[in-house]
Amino acid sequence: MQFSQKTIIEFFDSSQKSFHIPVYQRAYSWEEKEWRTFLNDLNESINGNNNYFYGNILLEIRKKGVEYEIIDGQQRLTTLSIFIRSLLDILDSRVKNGEKLDFKIKEKEKIYFKNNGNKKIRPVDYDRACFDTLIIDGKDNFETNSPSQNRIKDAKVFFKETLKKLPTHLIIKILEKIENTELTCIELIGKKDSALMFELQNNRGKDLTNMEKIKSYFMYQLYVNSNEKETESNIEHVTNIFKSIYLIINDLKIKEDSVLLYHCNAYLGGYEYNIDSIKLALKKSNDKIYWINNFTEELRTTFYNLKKFENTNDLYLNLLKKLGISAYIYPFIIKGYKYIGNNTKKLTDLFHILEIVIFRDDLVNTRADIYSRINEILNKFDGDLEILKQHFKTKFNESYYWGDNRINEILKSGWMYDNKVIKYILWRYEDNLLRTGYKIGNCEITGESIEHISPQNPFNRYQVSDDYEVNEKHSYEQNFIDNYLNCIGNLVLISRSHNSSIGNKPFKEKLDSYIANPILKQQLEIKEFISGDNNNPKWDSVAIKKRKEKIVKFALQNWSFDNVYIS
Repeated sequence: MQFSQKTIIEFFDSSQKSFHIPVYQRAYSWEEKEWRTFLNDLNESINGNNNYFYGNILLEIRKKGVEYEIIDGQQRLTTLSIFIRSLLDILDSRVKNGEKLDFKIKEKEKIYFKNNGNKKIRPVDYDRACFDTLIIDGKDNFETNSPSQNRIKDAKVFFKETLKKLPTHLIIKILEKIENTELTCIELIGKKDSALMFELQNNRGKDLTNMEKIKSYFMYQLYVNSNEKETESNIEHVTNIFKSIYLIINDLKIKEDSVLLYHCNAYLGGYEYNIDSIKLALKKSNDKIYWINNFTEELRTTFYNLKKFENTNDLYLNLLKKLGISAYIYPFIIKGYKYIGNNTKKLTDLFHILEIVIFRDDLVNTRADIYSRINEILNKFDGDLEILKQHFKTKFNESYYWGDNRINEILKSGWMYDNKVIKYILWRYEDNLLRTGYKIGNCEITGESIEHISPQNPFNRYQVSDDYEVNEKHSYEQNFIDNYLNCIGNLVLISRSHNSSIGNKPFKEKLDSYIANPILKQQLEIKEFISGDNNNPKWDSVAIKKRKEKIVKFALQNWSFDNVYIS
């Protein structure tokens, strides 16, 4: 282990040195908040004439004086490279416009980016083409295809937009301050030293993800608990597992810490998990090497399965996504993929069950704690979907909040207008009317909205049209307002432009517009419920009740656990 104090320019200034970010490390993750902090620290240093310290950089020696792996400091060094590229680009554009510098841009590029073909900073493999194009070569265009690549590109734009507002002499002063900034370079030999030092560093309050904390903790535990002859190979094995995990992470929409949380919910006792649960479970193990290997391999499988999940096209999975997948659902999905594997029919059944669970929870929208009530169901789930279905059905009816009676009460209530799933219900009802395999998302209307057939507001400032249910003063009775105006039978899905054009007009005009321009079948169906006749149609509580009964019947059948037939 070797310690040395270097300036930034000393750290980079060698034609042979290159610094590699291993793929088991996080890809570039800094965003505008961190970029601004970086600039603020730099400005404070310049304005106060203080020395700027860039912290510790941990390096694992791959080939002394030539090739190093960055164990800690990859986010800072990547940001520094992006910033210097942005700064040199701004200065280069000003030189081309006639300004003079005391140094050549090309000489600086050799120091920080590439010298005789040797590239100084090498990010994770899957970001190298992007980094080489935008930062090493200094080009402005690259078709990004991952979040980390977007951040590299956005960071460069952010820094250039900031720097171009500054006078040239101040930009040069910033470059000089950076070049004379000091850092402590710690060079480590082998994975054993790296694992130990990384854990010690990270216990000093570094802002790391839970994934990184657990990774470093595992490395340290392998260092402590391995047979001396096996230490290097044990650390290498787990390092390679994390390498494959980080290759997947960059393609996932779900954040890495969320996946870690859901994985532990699935396998470490349910929803009570926190990061200490992992340490506690490891502490209780008689074979810590085996436990770490098994946990990380299972974690890799979870990441792999969630990537597969995100790219699956399945009717009920698409419905889950339309509803919005709640955090408590993911552990069931993780265990489902483990036990069901690639059986697409059974996965569809699993998604169907979970769609009913989310729908009921969103419909009821109670503050009651669903986590504690389904924790036992999660812990017992071993891939048997019939048992899973029955467990949810029993538990929900025992709990009342999400049971059949409560679902019935809410659907039949006098107020469904603001319910978070009202559009979803009406889209699914439309699917039912079409009966042609319609899938949510295939049919779109511009600016969808919910139309009150009996209008909330009168057609002028005082009165409601007589073809609605009004009293002699042409206004609604309180009973109608409480029980019918905002119930599901009086609500229809419609485009916002159509809604605004007919919103408070007499019912006869509305009905004619529905029939003349039926974007959805539920609009055309309105005529089947009217009171009166076709010449004098009325939309009253009788008509609303008939329509409500039909939609509620559909909903109760559709979101019943008995409606799931296990393959």
